[in-house]
Amino acid sequence: MLTAPAQATRGLDDDSVRGIDDDTGLREQIAAREAFFLRLKESADERGAIRLQCPAGGPSPAVVCTRFNQVHKIPAPRPAVVDLTDRRATAAHTAARPTVPIPTAERLRALPVEELPRICQKPTITVRPGDPGKLDIFRKDRHYRHPSWQDAYRPERANIEGANGRLKSHDINIADPGKRLAHGRVAQTILLALMVCSSNL
Repeated sequence: MLTAPAQATRGLDDDSVRGIDDDTGLREQIAAREAFFLRLKESADERGAIRLQCPAGGPSPAVVCTRFNQVHKIPAPRPAVVDLTDRRATAAHTAARPTVPIPTAERLRALPVEELPRICQKPTITVRPGDPGKLDIFRKDRHYRHPSWQDAYRPERANIEGANGRLKSHDINIADPGKRLAHGRVAQTILLALMVCSSNL
């Protein structure tokens, strides 16, 4: 099921997001994702493998998921009186957590456990260094367009663009073939590497 927060950055590239840094709606959708991220259950072992768990699991779940409750037979919470003036109590209440959207067809007729996503069948997952495909994305410390990502990305981008500007300046200008007279791809590559190295020095 495609939801707005999950698809907030779908199709965006660096050029398309430069002009929307002040887009409040996009920032809110990106922030709304955080509760749905898999959470760290066990830190990296000696081989670098980490264990992550479903955000609906554990002693203090971040989201409410009817699918999780059905699969793992979690009883419905008993009604409790909440002091609305107590921010901590209201924030900890089930009603304050985001709800995982479930397709209408599944709400009417629950799917067999074997047809559910892997994280729904077993609420923890082990991610090892170098795991191929989609598992590797779970090792990300910074998610795309998140404020922490921008804090790390912007200085690096400024440094890279500054270096590119120097390399293309009149003094060096690596784009000028007249400064790389040797023939052949290997020779051109070596000369280009030496020009970049000398520029950095």
